[in-house]
Amino acid sequence: MRRGSTILTEGCENAERYLNGHPSSTNPPAYFSKIAHLISKLYPRARKIIEVGVGRSPYTLLQLRFLLHNAEIIATDIDPEAVRELSEIGVKSLVDDIFEPNERIYEGADLIYSIRPPSEIIPRLAELGSRIGADILIIPLSEDAYFSNLSGWERIVENGLIVYLLRKSRR
Repeated sequence: MRRGSTILTEGCENAERYLNGHPSSTNPPAYFSKIAHLISKLYPRARKIIEVGVGRSPYTLLQLRFLLHNAEIIATDIDPEAVRELSEIGVKSLVDDIFEPNERIYEGADLIYSIRPPSEIIPRLAELGSRIGADILIIPLSEDAYFSNLSGWERIVENGLIVYLLRKSRR
């Protein structure tokens, strides 16, 4: 990616092909755009941000690359095929299993986030964040009941989004 007043993404043509039939990376679905803007507002000086469980919905991280020029944006997923497809469009993506994470991937991260994660991975994310000193942001599918039992998480409501943030300083 070239930095500066004109931002060009690596593999732009491949990204457009990947997103064929979907909103483009520069005009993602509003939901993902809101997430990217919230993250960029909360972490304007982030050096490293990682999305866990990106699957085949890279909209948020693609937009984060535009919003946070100086941050390293990384995607992880357990599915090697999804990771391969993202790598082909210029996204730094790695295969990783949050139940047995390769902590070297996450070292130095300011934020680890997951969009609509299954409830069973949330404690694993919190444990990982605690070990490496990163904040954890969860964007649930809905205001699921499993968040009522989590202590220490900050509930943030902004621009129609409800997210939960576990700051490293609140553990």
